[in-house]
Amino acid sequence: MSTTHSVPDLIAWKRDGHAFNDVMIHRFIDGLLSGEVAPEQVGAWLMACQIQGLTPQETSSLTKHMATSGATLERRTGRVDKHSTGGVGDKMSLILAPCLAASGLVVPMLAGRGLAHTGGTIDKLEAIPGFNTGLSLEAMRTNPCFISRQTEGIAPADRILYAARDVTATVPQIGLITASIVSKKYAEGLERLVLDVKCGRAAFMQTLDEARALARSMVHVGSALGMEVTAQITSMDHPIGRLLGNAHEVAESIHCLRGEGPEDTMELVRMQANALGADVDVVIASGSALEAFADMCRRQGVEEKTVASLIEDPWSVLSRGKVRTTVKAPSSGWVSDVDALALGRLLVQIGAGRNHPADVVDHGAGIEVLAHVGDRVEEGQPLMIIDHNRSNAIPAESTAFTVQATQPTPRATSRLLESIDVNDVQVV
Repeated sequence: MSTTHSVPDLIAWKRDGHAFNDVMIHRFIDGLLSGEVAPEQVGAWLMACQIQGLTPQETSSLTKHMATSGATLERRTGRVDKHSTGGVGDKMSLILAPCLAASGLVVPMLAGRGLAHTGGTIDKLEAIPGFNTGLSLEAMRTNPCFISRQTEGIAPADRILYAARDVTATVPQIGLITASIVSKKYAEGLERLVLDVKCGRAAFMQTLDEARALARSMVHVGSALGMEVTAQITSMDHPIGRLLGNAHEVAESIHCLRGEGPEDTMELVRMQANALGADVDVVIASGSALEAFADMCRRQGVEEKTVASLIEDPWSVLSRGKVRTTVKAPSSGWVSDVDALALGRLLVQIGAGRNHPADVVDHGAGIEVLAHVGDRVEEGQPLMIIDHNRSNAIPAESTAFTVQATQPTPRATSRLLESIDVNDVQVV
């Protein structure tokens, strides 16, 4: 290991506003993996990056060294994936992965758990009895389509830095976010990647400028590393689909794979698939997408009988909260707003989400949304049904829905706000 730069030297260099070169970043990542870098130094290095920022070149170098800090999957043509920055009702991975597989593409999807008001793909899949979300590296290498947690062997530097960012107030730094996301995708050996960058009150990036900055950074870095990357900035003010929660979103994903899904959900799936060269409508209509979902479940440990029942009638397999609380319209009028952030927080309150990584998720807790923006409702008409297992009462009213006397101005029918690819950024 090079001793040209000590760890304190590296921290001071960034503290004083200088840019790291590739050797410096490699030196830090090596020290991180060897244990030479103390926890206090990790925090200081991250805070220096938070305050002074990272250039596109620094971010590319950091991403590369984080991606190659552990094992990587073989890079080859037709290997594709997507990543979402998180939202409420964001179940697209469960629908998209089998659609891509049915289209002849290889899908090595590493996903995460939910935190705060955003749901996690891994939590949703674990609502399926027997589904193994912890595949070994060898199983990943031989699997044509999987959704799994990040193993200890993939991008271990990211795992260390990610945990430290959460407790050092350095989560928002664009370069660090980019390196964390793109390093894992690069380690998957991808040819193409589509990014769903959520924007709005229920997104981590609440303004278009923030979302655009992150999207451009990830497209720049991913392209510099040789992947074909497209970022789609999409609205996250209102919940996606009708069913929210872990088992609930599995059920709705199956409905989508049958061709019976909500249009707002399917719009996002179509956009992401198109960016990766697939046509979801063809494989859904033929039934091959649903079969690819069943195959993925079987390969990841779900028993054949369970798979068959899940496909036939999702609620015969999935758990659902035993208590149903109906929220009704307080007056007659038009639904002018459905606040996704308020619903996301309610999901956490009833146990479908977590505020802390150690929190235990109730897979059967969820929400069925019955009214959407623009709908006419009458006083006392159900707006949503909350499924839960909580002994304490859940309020039968909600600030998530706004009902007004006059019909609201029609909102944009598409969630897509902006699309960014390599032609929109300068790759150096």
